[in-house]
Amino acid sequence: MKKAIVAGLGIQGVAIAYGMRALGYQVLGIDISPGNIKNAVGLLARLGTEIDTIESDILALFERRDIRSRSAQNVIEYDPDVLISALPFHLNYELASLCIRHGVRYCDLGGNIDTSDQINALARQSARLPVMTDLGLAPGIANIIAELGYRHLGRADSVRIMVGGLPTRPKGSLKYGLTFSPQGLYNEYREDCLIIRDGAKAVVEPLTEVERLHFDGVGELEAFHTSGGISNTLDTMMSRGVRECSYKTLRFPGHVELVRSLLFERGMDLEMFSQAMINACGFIEDDQVLIDVSVRDHGSDREWSMRCRVLRDKNFTAMQKTTGLGAAAVGAILGSGVLDGGKSVVYADIPTDDFVRNMRTVLPEMDIGG
Repeated sequence: MKKAIVAGLGIQGVAIAYGMRALGYQVLGIDISPGNIKNAVGLLARLGTEIDTIESDILALFERRDIRSRSAQNVIEYDPDVLISALPFHLNYELASLCIRHGVRYCDLGGNIDTSDQINALARQSARLPVMTDLGLAPGIANIIAELGYRHLGRADSVRIMVGGLPTRPKGSLKYGLTFSPQGLYNEYREDCLIIRDGAKAVVEPLTEVERLHFDGVGELEAFHTSGGISNTLDTMMSRGVRECSYKTLRFPGHVELVRSLLFERGMDLEMFSQAMINACGFIEDDQVLIDVSVRDHGSDREWSMRCRVLRDKNFTAMQKTTGLGAAAVGAILGSGVLDGGKSVVYADIPTDDFVRNMRTVLPEMDIGG
């Protein structure tokens, strides 16, 4: 049986561990928090799934034995087929560096453009086995879905990705609820956004070019530019001659106007904005994830599109399902060795047949087509 290490057994780590077990991997979860380990083991046990665990700092386990663990192995002795990081993004560069140095296949959920750029640069320079970053929801599986559309058409002029993690019962003036760090949300809302427009790369301001759309089962929504969701899709589509490519975030109407007021009129910094979002919205578990991807070839008047809505269930939130289970679907591909010829893996490298098959195993409700 192939082996995977999941670094971090928090909200997304436990979903990744479940997904990797569903895809036939033996899983070792490593977390410095005994509470995270207890919660993860308890949830997985209720689902009929078992994993091994070590309470330790994953970074230390590359260099020494952990005498507190019953396996008493370090990472190299365990010899995983893939290591998936669900750690906070600021720890990912050091962990990726250790994997690159010791020849361990590596992927993470991303979360910070600069960190992902640094990991990819190191991988291109030094990696012997594949390394992949930005493997969350967006950037992540939504971008791979865009690849499905492009490959179905064979060429395209326009690629549009829209994603939103939203409450199922919106409340308050912002009509929003936190499903991940408010610090990460601040970065998305404040940093410039890269797009392709008229065949050239362009920079647009965040929270701009608002458009309205109707989403079945949800109602009216607004979409607007935010930073980070396009990742390496931009360069790939640029090299293919795509004329228009963008990523937008989906929210309930009125959200963007209020956020612009907080950030640009009142001048809230990271700390102030984060606290304001916690006070106004709080963290939620009763969530839904909306994905809308369209790929068009205007020359042949052909279009490929996928729109889906994922809801939470009694075990996982919608964000856990689309992020953690999606990461497992790709992590299992890396662990299989099929990408061993590459170093810094991009979405275009993922074999879409394998991706579709894995997603149908771990998250059949998404109904991803080939």
